[in-house]
Amino acid sequence: MANKYDPDKGYTEYLELAKNQEELEGRVAKLLEERRKLKEKADKHLEMARQAVNFDLIKTAAHEFQVEILNEITKAVIESNNLEKAVKLIDHLETHLEARLRLTPRREDEATKKKAPPTVSPAIAARKKPQPTGKPARPEPRGPREQAAYPPPPASEGAGGKMIERRTILNDRLHEICRYEYDNDRLTRMIFLDPNGNPLRTHQLIYNKDGTLVQEIHIDRAGITLQVCDREFNKQDKIAKEIVRNPHNEVLHTVNFKYDRHARLTKKEWRDSRHKRTKSWEYRYEKDAADPAKIIWRDERNKPYGFVELRYDDKEHIIEETSKDRTGDLIRSITYQYFYG
Repeated sequence: MANKYDPDKGYTEYLELAKNQEELEGRVAKLLEERRKLKEKADKHLEMARQAVNFDLIKTAAHEFQVEILNEITKAVIESNNLEKAVKLIDHLETHLEARLRLTPRREDEATKKKAPPTVSPAIAARKKPQPTGKPARPEPRGPREQAAYPPPPASEGAGGKMIERRTILNDRLHEICRYEYDNDRLTRMIFLDPNGNPLRTHQLIYNKDGTLVQEIHIDRAGITLQVCDREFNKQDKIAKEIVRNPHNEVLHTVNFKYDRHARLTKKEWRDSRHKRTKSWEYRYEKDAADPAKIIWRDERNKPYGFVELRYDDKEHIIEETSKDRTGDLIRSITYQYFYG
């Protein structure tokens, strides 16, 4: 036979539950009050810190932090090919930069900042404002082209006019936008943006009196120089070495270039600040092609650890870059879209 409902017992359980609920509500209210007091105290200390802080010191420390992170990213990619670590470091750097932007200076500092000119590198300050000429771009001469960077900056001239934008597509999503600025027909600046059009960094290109690209300066979105790349040339006017330094003029790494008898780049070799080889890239070509079809990555012991296959459009610009590990498994596939003006 089923047990009958005992109203006295049910009422007692109800009172017990009600009591427990009341105690919990009291504890929650107490915790919320403690949280409010802690927040008030934290806000007060934060305001005091903002009033006393030296923003010049913050700027210097933030700059040194960015340089250190960039060095770690370079080591992760160049020395150990640890792409996962590099991506995490990049995310860490982006978080740091976003936090910097959220830091609000004092009103008098803000007013001073509005009156003062923006902080830029000497290279940007000295750059002449591009003047439109109205002249059509000259066709690019045929023959082997420099593979100075990877992927290389596009030529400033071509049959379709000046290139004004390149879009990088990673995993079917827009990853990065690169816009190009010119002084007449000479590429002078590459501005990198995120998919939403927010500035990330700038590459400033410096030429000598003969029109040869001799220096590339990497600048963050705050106008602070991150690193400088100087180029040395051989007797055939081909790039022989790149020397990458930090803002303190300390060498981060060097890159040596080797060519075949057709003046095509065959090898790039990285060495750290102690001249120890960290990695190398070996360039492979199809028959008499001017551009490489494959680049083999080798470690410090010259053992292959992966490769990348390249495809080009009719203007000899890279349109697809497929990276694989030593077993042939896909690491990533990048496509590029070019726009001309």
